[in-house]
Amino acid sequence: MDIRQKTIGFGLVSILAALLLGGSGLLAEHDQNQALQRSEASMAALRNHMEGDMMHDALRADVLAALLVKPGDTDTANQVLADLDEHAKWFRSVVQSNLELPLDTDLHQAINDLGPLLDHYIASATSIIQLALQSPEQAQAQLPAFVTAFKELEQRNSTLSDLIAGNADTSREQSTATLHQGISVLVGGMILATLVLALCTFLLLRSILRPLSQTMAVAERIAQGDLTTAIEVHDRDETGHLLRSLADMRDSLGNMIKAIHEENLLLREVADELGQASSSLVQRTSQQSDSAVSMASATEQMIANLARIADHARDAQAISGQSERLASDGGEVILNVVGGMQGIDEAVNRSSETITVLGQSSEEIHSIIQVINTIAEQTNLLALNAAIEAARAGEAGRGFAVVADEVRGLAGRTAQSTREITGMIERIRQSTGNAVDSMQTGVTRVRAGVELATQAGDSIQQIREGARRAASVVEEISQTIGEQTRASQDVAHQVELIARMSRDSTDTTRQLASAAQRLDEIAQGMQASVSRFRV
Repeated sequence: MDIRQKTIGFGLVSILAALLLGGSGLLAEHDQNQALQRSEASMAALRNHMEGDMMHDALRADVLAALLVKPGDTDTANQVLADLDEHAKWFRSVVQSNLELPLDTDLHQAINDLGPLLDHYIASATSIIQLALQSPEQAQAQLPAFVTAFKELEQRNSTLSDLIAGNADTSREQSTATLHQGISVLVGGMILATLVLALCTFLLLRSILRPLSQTMAVAERIAQGDLTTAIEVHDRDETGHLLRSLADMRDSLGNMIKAIHEENLLLREVADELGQASSSLVQRTSQQSDSAVSMASATEQMIANLARIADHARDAQAISGQSERLASDGGEVILNVVGGMQGIDEAVNRSSETITVLGQSSEEIHSIIQVINTIAEQTNLLALNAAIEAARAGEAGRGFAVVADEVRGLAGRTAQSTREITGMIERIRQSTGNAVDSMQTGVTRVRAGVELATQAGDSIQQIREGARRAASVVEEISQTIGEQTRASQDVAHQVELIARMSRDSTDTTRQLASAAQRLDEIAQGMQASVSRFRV
């Protein structure tokens, strides 16, 4: 039975109690009215009887007045006759009134038996009065018979008076008893109705408040983080449904907490791996930056060597007239030039390899950023699911909803940072590609310079063939060295750009490591928030 049915039942019981109490009151009122009517009838009968007794005495007074009327006093005689008629009618009227009242059968019979005596008494009074008005002496002779009739009627009136008085006392006592009985019935009905309503109220409140108290206790334990409490449901009303819903919410919240705990452990592992990868990447980018600086220094040294070679070329052109004498020295100088060009070729090759390694590192950074972006998306989805479950939990999940929103915000910022890093890495990759192309160009030109230097060595062997030819070759060498100088300057510029990009990549990697550390701190905070729940 649900609460609605219980409440309706309690209302029906209350209505039934009110109807019973009202019916008892109406019954008591009906009995009281009947008792009052009997009492009023008895009082009216007693009053009428007293008036009849007065008329009984009045008729005797009329007889005595007639005996005192003087002969010839017509007015007095007429007055006596009028009084006789009035008193006789009045006497009969009150007796008839008593017969019409709702009295007991015995009392009715006694009043009815009074009729013949009344008629005899009135007839005797009428006869003696008429006789007294005509012959007072004869009337005096019949007076004893009238007195006898008077005494008989008086005795019967006395007996009837006792009956009427007894009936009035009985009616009064019955009225009082009926009143007391009505009061007792009302009081008893009120007490019974109060007890029944109190019992129904107690049962109704117990059936409602006991499950509600259990529900409140379970809700408080869940709010404190205890998800291990067993919830027993025995009732089938709304409170039972509430407890079952609370049990389902507890199970769902427990499963969600377990899932968040597991995902948080995975997040911390990923954050640790990301931090380690970021630290390793910082070290590699620092090494690349150092290598770029070293390559820039080597390039500057190469430019200085090319400048000296250009000076030597100009000197060789100046002394081209003395090429025969200085041919051996020129051969040694050309050999040195060939060795320097080979060194330049090796330095440029190392620079190219370093830039290639930088491009590979950029690819590794791009892969790591993709992993971070995937983790951020998973974290955002997990935080969204947690916020939905917290919203379903209502007040009990409000604190967890705040944590979920913070994780979503952090995941959004992490995704934004990864997108920015991805853009920077893409630019570094493009710049690295350009640098690789430039270095390939430099390598090609350096190799061309080596070949030209080799050709110059061969030309030295032919210097003896003619000064003009030697001067022409020296001029060509000077021009080639100028081109190599400009190419080396371009290489130096590209190496400086690579070094600057390496420094930027190092800063970005440090930011990534800081973000990974922040992600680990947030994961620890989530772990602390989840650990307050016992599942």
